[in-house]
Amino acid sequence: MDSAKQQVDQHLIDRDGQALLRRKLPRHWVLREYPPDYGLDYVLEFFSEGKADENGRLRYETLGEHVFIQLKTVAEPTSAPLSLFARGNVEKTAETLRRDEPAGEVETYRFLLETSELVTIERMGIGVPVLLVLADLRNERCSFVCVNDYIDKILIPRHADYRSKASRTIHVPVRNEIGSDAGQIALRWYAKRPKLMAAFQRFTFQFSELGFAFDGEGFDDMARYFLRRILPYDFWDDVEMWEPIAWWAKALRTYDADGAITLFKPVDGGAPPERNAEEAEYFRKLNILELWRSLSILPKLYEDVCREWFLPTALGEAASAPP
Repeated sequence: MDSAKQQVDQHLIDRDGQALLRRKLPRHWVLREYPPDYGLDYVLEFFSEGKADENGRLRYETLGEHVFIQLKTVAEPTSAPLSLFARGNVEKTAETLRRDEPAGEVETYRFLLETSELVTIERMGIGVPVLLVLADLRNERCSFVCVNDYIDKILIPRHADYRSKASRTIHVPVRNEIGSDAGQIALRWYAKRPKLMAAFQRFTFQFSELGFAFDGEGFDDMARYFLRRILPYDFWDDVEMWEPIAWWAKALRTYDADGAITLFKPVDGGAPPERNAEEAEYFRKLNILELWRSLSILPKLYEDVCREWFLPTALGEAASAPP
C-alpha cells in the first residue's frame, strides 16, 4: 500500500464556506472556532462601531453579546418558494394551518439537519441563539435561521414528536443574508437576546414587589432603587428594531428626571380631572406601578411575537419581512 491520507472535495467546500462566512461578517466582529464540534462550530462576538481615539485610531468596544453558529456549506444549493398560511398562536396550541388563508411566500433553502443536532440545541434552551448558517458558494451568500426558535415555533407545534425521525428539513430564508441590511438587523437582534431576557426577569420581579409595597411607606424608595438597577442597561438605545424598548426608555427617563410620570390619561384627551390630595397621591403611585406593569408585559410580547421574527412563518413574514 503506497497511498497516503487523503482529503475529499467536501473538505475544500467546507473551507470555502468558512472563508465566505468570514468575508461576509463585519471586520470588527470576532468569529471564534468552538472545538470540539458537537453541533456548534463558532461563537460570534459583537462589537460597537469604531470610535476614533485622541490619536485618530479607531477603537471597537465589545458589547458583551454573542451567538453560536452552526455552519453548513453547499457548493450548488437550490432555493424555492415556500408557501405560508395563517395559523393560531403556537404557544397555546398545536399548529393548525388555515390553508384557506394564504399569507404569501418566502424563498428558502431546504437543509436536512440530523435530529441529534436539533435535540442538542433544544436542550440548550433559548437564552443564547444558535444560528444555522448555510454558505451558498455558487451565489456567494450566507443565509441563516435561528434554530432554537425554529424548534419552538415550527417543529414542536407541527409534529407530535419531531424526534421520531432521524432528520428534519429546515427552511432557511434566503433573505436572512449576512452582509445585507436585513441580515445585519437580524443578527444584532439575536445578539441582544440574553440581555433582554435577563432584563425581562428583573422587570417581572420588580413589578410584583412594587405591587406588594403599593400601600406601604417604602413604595417610592423601592421604585427609585429599582429604577437605578434598570436604567443603566445598554440596550435602551440600541434596539431600534423593536419600538417598545424606546418607548419605555423614554418613560423611565421621564420618571428619573421628574420623580413622577403620567400614563393614565383621560380617554377624550382632555385635562386630568381635579382630585383631592388623597386621590392625587393614589394616582401618582398608580402611574408609577403602571410603568412597571408595562415593562412586565414585554416578555409576553417577546414570546408571542418577537421570537417568530425572521422565521419562515406567516407571523414572521408579517412582523419582520423588509418592506
